[in-house]
Amino acid sequence: MTTVLRLEFPWGRYHATPWGRNVNEGLPEWPPSPWRVLRALVASWKTRCPNLPAEDVGAALGRLAGAPTIHVPAMKPAHLRHYMPQITHRSVGRRSTTLTFDSFAVMSPSASIFIEWDVDVAPSARKALDEMALGIPYLGRSESICNVALVHEVEDRAPVSWRPAAKDDPTDAEILCAQQPLELSDLMQSPDIVRRNRRLFPTGSHLVRYRKTESAMAPATADDWRPAHAAVRFAVHPRPRPTLADAVVAGELLRRASLSKHGVPSATLSGKRSTGERQLGRHEHAHYISLPDQDRAGPSSPIESLLVWAPRRLNGDEFAALAQIDWLRAGRAVSGFPDIAVAVQSFGNIDEVAPEMVGPSSVWASCTPFAPGRHPGKRITWPDHIAAEIERELTAYRDYPSPVSVEVINGDARRFRRYRLPPKERLANSRYASMVEIRFAHAVRGPIALGSLSHFGLGLFKPIE
Repeated sequence: MTTVLRLEFPWGRYHATPWGRNVNEGLPEWPPSPWRVLRALVASWKTRCPNLPAEDVGAALGRLAGAPTIHVPAMKPAHLRHYMPQITHRSVGRRSTTLTFDSFAVMSPSASIFIEWDVDVAPSARKALDEMALGIPYLGRSESICNVALVHEVEDRAPVSWRPAAKDDPTDAEILCAQQPLELSDLMQSPDIVRRNRRLFPTGSHLVRYRKTESAMAPATADDWRPAHAAVRFAVHPRPRPTLADAVVAGELLRRASLSKHGVPSATLSGKRSTGERQLGRHEHAHYISLPDQDRAGPSSPIESLLVWAPRRLNGDEFAALAQIDWLRAGRAVSGFPDIAVAVQSFGNIDEVAPEMVGPSSVWASCTPFAPGRHPGKRITWPDHIAAEIERELTAYRDYPSPVSVEVINGDARRFRRYRLPPKERLANSRYASMVEIRFAHAVRGPIALGSLSHFGLGLFKPIE
């Protein structure tokens, strides 16, 4: 029987520097070393579940001392550069900083790492191991939010497996593992103590030669994976905040910033094919949405946060481009619209990032006005035209059922900006629009964004019931 730990990184990042390497080498630890995992288990015992008997903890970790097999998903190395202030920073009239690299491994947030020991653990010790694993909040640096669980077997076939190398096998990596017999005190050594003892590695540990084997199912490159998050939410600095009346301005500036940071054409971010033509389909490319304060509504409501929602989901490079956005500047293109500072607040599935726009509900009302994509015929009234256009968009392009009723409601749509920024459009291109309420026979899930400029913030509906 084997003992298997499953590691999941919901943020899609594993931050750790290999033992014996300098942080500014820019190399993330990969795969996660068994020594680091055992230290995390001890930390969980000491801080989260100190009630566990030391005998059970020692028995469990003692069985895990050795070289396990590590099954990992596709990974892409990356890093951030931080300029850390020194003690004399600003005190002598000049800036004094030190460049520090933050290296990390990027993977799909839905992927799992499995560490498999070919040993059995006694029932009481296994119960202690299970509780310690569940208590681990992160692995490596604190940015590496991690979910760890003791499972019965390797549940998914990983693209890559790292196994201890035989005598005649080539060496693909040397990974830090625990020696047998294991002393719990060895796992509690801090890096400072290791350096003070003039050692490169902690006592009780040793480097083990590993070889890498790739599954026949493995992807050709790590660039092909598509992360599991479809939405990114930005917090907007409170002073000054634009109002919901300028949702189209905020949406277009956010779109421009994302394309600028991405650098190369992106069909998901731009909504255009490589030829420059617009995508005509099911509106699965990015929507740039302004979200108001939930306690206020109407065109004068301040924009509390911005949302990028892509039903087809964002790939790693697109998400990285969005994460770099920190300012939206209109310049002279829009008078009265302030430069606003933004920062990533959350990302993931849409029901996690913006639950207030998901529902489910059978009644949906306009948050920003709906502007039909087509002009009305001469023999049709404006409310009937609105109802026909909404039903067409819901059923033909977004897989919703036909609504029971569509009603134009009170609300001054003219106070909202209904045209894009120059030179693309000007005031003369402003669209006719109305505030609308949609009723369905059964509750449906959102977000619902319909009509012209729905990818820039118009035509957004919120659940009522």
